[in-house]
Parts: sequence; C-alpha cells; structure tokens
Amino acid sequence: MISQSPARAAYDLPTSGELGAAVAEALEAVTAAHAQLGRVMAVVTASCVRDILTGCRPGLPFDAVSVELAEGRDGSLFPTGRYWTAAGDERLFSQDIGEIDAANALHDMSGWTAYLDDATRDVWHPLCTRLADRDGQPVYALDLTRAAGLLPPQS
Repeated sequence: MISQSPARAAYDLPTSGELGAAVAEALEAVTAAHAQLGRVMAVVTASCVRDILTGCRPGLPFDAVSVELAEGRDGSLFPTGRYWTAAGDERLFSQDIGEIDAANALHDMSGWTAYLDDATRDVWHPLCTRLADRDGQPVYALDLTRAAGLLPPQS
C-alpha cells in the first residue's frame, strides 16, 4: 500500500498566537471563578454560623468570631461544630442548639464548606489560623469577621 499525503489538512486550527491567547484567557477566567467561588463560600460559611446561632434570625445578636474547619482527604473543608466567641471561649454548636439540630446544621453547612478546597485555597487559607492536626487531618480556625467582609453587603 502506498502512503499518500492528503490533498488538504483534515481541519483548520487557529494560529499558535490565537490558540495561546485563548488558553491564557480561559485560564484567567478559571482563576477568577475560583477566587469568586472562594469569597462567596467564605461569606456563606460565616452566614451559616450566624444562622445556626440565631435560629436563622439574622437580626439577633451572636458572638462567634471563628469556626473550626477540618480538611478532608480530598482537600475540602468541613465544619466540626466547634467555634470560638469574641471572649475567646471555645464552644460547640451542640451545646447551644442541641445534638440533633447541630448535626443537621453541620450537614447543611458542609454542603457549602466543601467548596473551600484546593481550588479556592488562595482565598480561605489567609483567613485561617492553623490548629493542631486531629487524627492526621489539618484543622483550621476560620476568622468569621474577615470571611464575612469578603463581599460587599447588597443594598
């Protein structure tokens, strides 16, 4: 069998310059999207803590300033139910709202904190204080005041 060159290319491609620009644009968009996702989910995390402690009544006072988040094997964060007050007291949601309500709240909160992962680390990691590992897992205290300030309030 004789090998022949095709009469024309099978398909047309952009120039390397055009392709390089498209790649750069796409990667910048992904980076920007991950940064926005991280900011939004950090604010949502602060909002979840507020809602847990106020029974979803945002106007009520609460005194949580940080919440404990553990890093799973996949790199995503999940809440442990531990938080600290402005006075420095360590508390558990279960102490405040009961075991069942705390478990339900943490389950719901985990759906949001799972987005705080390796892709969004540049956003959440600077808001955290590293705590002692627990069972080989990295553990952090997320500063809720700083997290809440990542998005301007809507008017």
